[in-house]
Amino acid sequence: MMLQAAEGSPKEVLALWRQLPALAKSTPKEAYRKLDTWLPNRGVRGLYAKAQFALNLAQLEKLSGHKIFRLGPHQNGQLHLNAREDFGHYNSAFLKWATQHGIPGQHNAQLREELQPVYDQHLRQLARNYFWAHQTLQANPQRATKAREGYLDQLASKGKAGMWLQDFFRPEADRMEKWGDWYEGNVALGFWVRRNLDGSAKECQSLLVALLQTHDAKWLKAQQR
Repeated sequence: MMLQAAEGSPKEVLALWRQLPALAKSTPKEAYRKLDTWLPNRGVRGLYAKAQFALNLAQLEKLSGHKIFRLGPHQNGQLHLNAREDFGHYNSAFLKWATQHGIPGQHNAQLREELQPVYDQHLRQLARNYFWAHQTLQANPQRATKAREGYLDQLASKGKAGMWLQDFFRPEADRMEKWGDWYEGNVALGFWVRRNLDGSAKECQSLLVALLQTHDAKWLKAQQR
């Protein structure tokens, strides 16, 4: 099939979307192990383990013209997931680029229809869980503040900050499990804590909403009532 770039989306991004179903079948177990995940169908790590074989971080930075992370341990297209003193600080300029160019069906009805099964199978659960997590923290600002403060304390003492967040958010994840996935909900809450700390929460939410508006508009409208 000849690749055609969607309006606003480079051909490499469109190719990634189209290849994701095949990559879900062909990605070796070692790729998941290298990202410290045992759940190939859960979370951002499970998604990236597959996606990297079509478009990895270094290639994405070159394509977008932006560094994905402006600060933190993840540099030069490599993820360093065991860092205890810091975390990856997203570059807002990259997130804005991704919102504009990373969703091929956003401004193209034909591609939206073509790629809907890809979203349904590989992105829908993740997107919904991250939206729910964002809404949960927005509704509980004092709880969110405690999470940020505790997380920073863990980083300062070189503790297991990620595990601390998972334990802290166990009650919220237990509630979210009723309508989503416990693991993704728990991890997503920690994600939004870090995004509030690095100042990229607004851009990440804009990217997420753009994805939902494109491929999950009816569900999104129901959540916003």
